[in-house]
Amino acid sequence: MLYTYKVAFSVSVMGVIFNFLYLVLFGSMFATTNIPSLPAAYNGDFISYILVGSIGWGFLWSIMSGTGSSLRNEMVMGTLESVLLTPTKMFTLMFSYALFGSFFGFLSMIALTLIGFVFFGFSVFANANIFTLIIFILSAAMMMGFGMIFGGLTIWLKKIGETIPLLQSIVTFFSGVYFPLAVLPAFLQPIAKYIPFYYSIQGLRLSMIPSTPIYELIYYVSIILILAVVVNIIGFYTLKRGLLKAKKDGSLAFY
Repeated sequence: MLYTYKVAFSVSVMGVIFNFLYLVLFGSMFATTNIPSLPAAYNGDFISYILVGSIGWGFLWSIMSGTGSSLRNEMVMGTLESVLLTPTKMFTLMFSYALFGSFFGFLSMIALTLIGFVFFGFSVFANANIFTLIIFILSAAMMMGFGMIFGGLTIWLKKIGETIPLLQSIVTFFSGVYFPLAVLPAFLQPIAKYIPFYYSIQGLRLSMIPSTPIYELIYYVSIILILAVVVNIIGFYTLKRGLLKAKKDGSLAFY
């Protein structure tokens, strides 16, 4: 329902922008933009670090949200059963939802890129390369898989939407989106290795640092590729099982 109206759509884009500005202004309270704990490639500039993380995470989460939430909205409005009665295949439907999320993520990416360049003089994609594009595409495919997982669980268990904000907070915390993992206590840092989104954000950052070795970028691309395949297989299975259960229980037409 959120994306039905132009005003709501605009508000969502502005939310991404103000979240970034909130973090920047919060850091500025301490009268410094130079943070020694940041990776050397950023020269201590936390604004550019947050900007890259915000762009990457905003784009990826938009795809997952667009895939999972759109399916939920179909159930809320009672149109999912009618849609499934058409010749449209489920993969086509989910891919369309993912494209919609990509469009929203692309708009937020443009907005943040312009803000970074106009107000902070930072060109985010100045050092982007083919690996940056590959990581974006593979990560988008992975997020579609996660969207299908949540969509399938929504059909199966119904109201699980309350858990998504909590999941987003936990994932953002351990993925190095807004701060480097080095600032976390030592016993928490290994958890990031088990968070799929960590590899997308970290790979995206490294792909835009010219000094990053090719083998390191290939390492991240390989992991994201494997994750994308595995997550989509699980997503299709979860979605299929959810649909079968809902049809059996007669609960497909309502939320």
